[in-house]
Amino acid sequence: MTKCLQCQSERVTKGKIVEPRNGGPAQFRPQGLRPFAFTMSQGTEMTDQAHACLDCGLVWSTTDKFELASFMRKHCDS
Repeated sequence: MTKCLQCQSERVTKGKIVEPRNGGPAQFRPQGLRPFAFTMSQGTEMTDQAHACLDCGLVWSTTDKFELASFMRKHCDS
């Protein structure tokens, strides 16, 4: 089971980091997005700040947990 790098929670979801078509901030698109989900965005906006490990190359950022939960309830398979 994958754990959160910061808080060690096991409530982690897979997804992709995508660049929106309008040139705005990158977004996190959760896995399980329904194919015909009606939404103007493809996910939740990522923060401006990102981190990278100089030893292993892992890169991460954050998104608002409430917006992510709401987006997933509305647009993703359970």
